[in-house]
Amino acid sequence: MIAVASRTLATARSFCAEFPDVYVAEDYEALVADPAIDVIYVATPHHLHAQQTILALEAGKHALCEKPFTLNADEARAVAETARRTGRFCMEAMWMRFMPVVLRAKQLIEAGEIGDPRLLHADFGVATAMSPDSRFYDPAAGGGALLDRGVYAVSLSTMLFGRPERVMALSTMASTGVDEQTGVVLEFGEGRLAVLSCSLSSYTSNTASISGTHGKITLEAPFFCPARLDLERYEPSAPAESGDAPSGNIIEAFSRTEVGRLARRTARPMVRRLRRSVVRIRLDGNGYGYEAAEVVRCLRAGLSESPLMPLEESTMIMETLDRIRSTGRGGH
Repeated sequence: MIAVASRTLATARSFCAEFPDVYVAEDYEALVADPAIDVIYVATPHHLHAQQTILALEAGKHALCEKPFTLNADEARAVAETARRTGRFCMEAMWMRFMPVVLRAKQLIEAGEIGDPRLLHADFGVATAMSPDSRFYDPAAGGGALLDRGVYAVSLSTMLFGRPERVMALSTMASTGVDEQTGVVLEFGEGRLAVLSCSLSSYTSNTASISGTHGKITLEAPFFCPARLDLERYEPSAPAESGDAPSGNIIEAFSRTEVGRLARRTARPMVRRLRRSVVRIRLDGNGYGYEAAEVVRCLRAGLSESPLMPLEESTMIMETLDRIRSTGRGGH
């Protein structure tokens, strides 16, 4: 059985006009109380995620909750605790994590195709008309670029590098009090960095690149739902030998200075034996089916969490977002 509930009954009924086989529940409480329903997909505005996911879990339902998982880390911990106490399956619906191209990129990195991964660049920006009534600009609804768009880049960084050790950020604020644009630098162990940005007011490349000691992987736009990646592999050029200096008085003397040695090195090709390849994987449908398939896979396997998107990591992502907001707005 498939059923739907909305904040207004009229909205739910209009949805079912397009999908007549879907049953309309009177409200959220009626939906979670229906014994014919196994899993609840929470796809409401951000500020309702924790409350409604807990409602579903307490009713004995499994839950798939849209990103951002909650408004903050305290809410994320409350959801995770409820899932574990009730023994119900719960997962953040971060669809990017289940995209075939994103999973392929992770496999290539783990196989050493770009050497030691050192740096991630990712941005998500689409100009959205400013309106105080829009959920994008409403602070009470969890509006702002970071929670709506930056969460993808942060999630990608934790997927690849783990928990950040240091957070630096700067935000520009909209008149409603939400972040209109945010730039972030995350520092991870072993000297790895993620340079991220998100925007409600600017069109950006919407791509992501993971650079390593021997290559780079680029996820095409939009990087959270890509159908293609580009793999570039290279080897650094050999360093200049000390005896490479040209002969002849002043020129020879200059070439032996630090500036001269630098000039010789930069004059050489920076990379050699460059190899490029492309991976294309056509998406099934609009891409949302992959996360739904993961829920089914986990339930059939008797799992209470997904190993690809565990509750601990969703909580860690919310902790990182809290740190970014504090730093970006002048906190510590």
